[in-house]
Amino acid sequence: MPRYLLIRHGESMWNGERRIQGNQDPPLSPRGRRQAEILARQLRLDLRRAAAIYASPLRRAAETAEAVRAATGLPVFPDPDLREMCLGKWEGMTVSEIQAAFPGTYEEWLADPLAHPALGGERLEVFGRRVTAAFERIRAAQPGRDAILVSHGGPIKALLCYVLGLEIRSLFRIKQDNTAVSLVEVDDTTRRVVLVNDTCHLAEAGADLAPRDVLTDAGAAGDHTL
Repeated sequence: MPRYLLIRHGESMWNGERRIQGNQDPPLSPRGRRQAEILARQLRLDLRRAAAIYASPLRRAAETAEAVRAATGLPVFPDPDLREMCLGKWEGMTVSEIQAAFPGTYEEWLADPLAHPALGGERLEVFGRRVTAAFERIRAAQPGRDAILVSHGGPIKALLCYVLGLEIRSLFRIKQDNTAVSLVEVDDTTRRVVLVNDTCHLAEAGADLAPRDVLTDAGAAGDHTL
């Protein structure tokens, strides 16, 4: 059965500053570049039948995909539909800045992003459709072959919901750290999740690169700095 590695980008400059990114385009931080290099080295040992890498064109994902390409020799195909969810007026702001400027809206979004989209942002159902359409195009382009998708927390969580048959509003129940690997197996009759949020490569590299939450002031569970 074809396998699809779903990889979140390395830590970006804005991840480190705890800023909402969405469709904005900050690059990887030095720490994020090192995370991507370690991930790529591990993948070089693990790959079997992968045919290609498909990546969001946003820099933090494209730079991570380039590290994987350099280690594996696989071609990279940019796909704009793998980009992060657009978060409108919140992009570039920290959570505390959003909470001060638009009281209550961030908490409503976390509780039910389908009913309460980010101000001026992409509706969750539209986002989910574009990400799953991209995944199905990739499946059709590489029939029977494994592939690597390098994207963002939001799209990867949306794809995991898709494979699991969950409503798209459940995506914040899934965790996906920087350079975390999730793995799904999908064919025309079966969909299953094999692995979620694997960051063993970072844990083994030492505490300075280990995954960390960059979420909120209150220390809520998860990482929603998309």
